[in-house]
This record gives sequence, structure tokens and C-alpha cells, in this order.
Amino acid sequence: MKKITASGVLIAVLSAAIIGSVGFVAFKMLSVDRDMLGSTEDRVNDNYGEQYRNNINVMLQRPDDWYQIASESFLTHSDFAGIDGSTATVPITAELARQFLNAPDGEEMNAYVSHNKTDRAYENLILGDTNRLFDRSSDTEYEKQVRLVFATPPSKDEYALAKSNGVELEVEPMAMDGFVFITHKDNPVDSLTVQQIKDIYSGKITNWKEVGGRNEKIRAFQRTKNSGSQTAMEELVMEGEPMAEAPMTFVAEEMGELVERVAEYENESAAIGYTYYYYINNLYKNSDIKVINIDGVSPANENLLSGEYPFTTSYYTVIRSDEPEDSVYRRLRDYMLTDEGQKMISLAGYCPVTTP
Repeated sequence: MKKITASGVLIAVLSAAIIGSVGFVAFKMLSVDRDMLGSTEDRVNDNYGEQYRNNINVMLQRPDDWYQIASESFLTHSDFAGIDGSTATVPITAELARQFLNAPDGEEMNAYVSHNKTDRAYENLILGDTNRLFDRSSDTEYEKQVRLVFATPPSKDEYALAKSNGVELEVEPMAMDGFVFITHKDNPVDSLTVQQIKDIYSGKITNWKEVGGRNEKIRAFQRTKNSGSQTAMEELVMEGEPMAEAPMTFVAEEMGELVERVAEYENESAAIGYTYYYYINNLYKNSDIKVINIDGVSPANENLLSGEYPFTTSYYTVIRSDEPEDSVYRRLRDYMLTDEGQKMISLAGYCPVTTP
């Protein structure tokens, strides 16, 4: 098993389906002053709704071919409060809840899944902060220290935060995805080279006509620093080459916001942005968006597994190295790379890192 060790929720349930697969999505309430926001249920409703509007616009139902994979259950309901992660990995946690605890379909899934997005999830893990879940059916709130993160890799800043706090992170790949570039469907450019992408985002290429498109100024959108997609852009794509500083109007706080702005910028087809293939296909769809091939290669699963798609990335299970050997979270981390775990990854709609 490859290991990288470094010093250092409108409330909704989402069943994300791809290639006959399933995943549910629910969202994490933000950490806020409890007295300011009233009842626990009100806080959950308010914050899940905001997260949903920002990052998810697809409501999918579980397909008829869902099946039980887990041969035994070793997770309790409260254990799920200790799991945090990115928006793009919420369907993985939800599938675990379904498999291990027979979590119900419908809005009740929000009682099992609580993700804060990548950067906040890593902060919670490193700093030992807590996560909360609220089960309306039993009027029970679960609160637990974050012990396991499902996300893209930590950024340099997150590794530095870990080091400054005397924390080592164990980072294990569990699923693959394509880091993709999106533009308006009316943009005639269907493919770009790796170098063209770098030149656009370093400011060397500024007009679509330079890459076979119309005579339009390229509007290159970015994400905020330490978001999962910004870290991937800087490290996987740019490989250390400085990115041109983007105007604040071209920096999106949320992934869903970036998609909308690329789709609708001044009613033009001149915008470009980046996200993850699973996300744009399953969690946030927009009929005005298309994915750009890279060097003529699409981010289909077969091209991820073969390595032909150049911007292939992974989602990881991340724990602290001081997580006890008999911990349920360490056991779950290891479980994700078993045959059962990888079948679960596939069922949730992702590309597994191994063939189960």
C-alpha cells in the first residue's frame, strides 16, 4: 500500500450516480456561535442549505441496482461525526453510512454525513477540532474530534500547519479522478495541450485565437488559495510555475460558483476554469458547460487508469500518524483499499485505484 507520510447539505440527500453507481450527499454545518443561531436543528437547516446552494445542484435517486457490499459493520453512528472532507468526496462517506448502518434514503442522510470542504477539513484534523451531526429522528446531536479526512491531497500550507503543530499526516489514495478544465459549450475550442493550459494560466496566452478559437480575450477563473482544486492547479498542472495574478472578480470561493461564472460570464464563451470530473458530472451540472480534452484525451475512467489523461489525481484517506493502531478510523482507512472498499468506491461512482 502506498503511503505518503509528511510532517506536518435547502437540507438534502444526494445520490450521485455514474455508470450505474450511487452516492449520497449531505453537508456539514459551519462552526458558529451556538447561542446566536438558536436550536441545533435550525443551525443544521441554515448551514446545510447554504452549502447546498453553493456547491450542489443535482438531486439524484438511488438506482434499483444498489446492493449490499459490506460483509460486517464496524462503524457506529457517532463515528461518522469524526469523518470530514471535501465536497467532492461526500458521496463516499454517505455510501459508507448506507453500507455499514443502513442509512435511510431521503433527507435523513444528513444525520450521517458532514463535510466542511478541503481546507477546513484539514484544519480540523490537524488542530483536533470537532465535527457535529444532528439526527432529527432521535433528536440526538453527535460531536466528535475529526479523525479521518476524505479529500484531495493536503496543500503545502496544510503540511506546514501540520508540521508547526507537531502532527504527521498519513495520506493514502482511495479513488481516482480527472482534474478538468471547463469552458462555455459555444466555445469552439475542444482540446488544449498541457503547455497551452500552463501558458493561459501564467499569462503568456491571453486570447482564444492563439489556441484555435475566436478573437476573444481569455477570462481565466481561479479558486481561492488552499481549496482542493487550487492546490491541484498549482501542483499538478503548473508544477511550480507561477500563475498570473487573477483579478478578485475572477476568483471563486466555491466550486459551484466557479462553474456558474464560467458558464455565464458576460454572456460570452470566453471563460475557462477548473474543477473535478466527478463533481461536474455528478454533483454540479450546467448545460452551458463542456469539459476540454487535454492533448486530445478525455478524463474517462479508462484514461485515468492507463495514465493517458495527464491531469489524473486522487482522493485520499488522511489520518494523523498518532491515530491509535486499534482505532476505528485507522481500520476504516485500511478498509478503503480492500476489495470491499474499492467496490464501494465504484458503487459511489468513482474510479477505484485498484481493480476489486
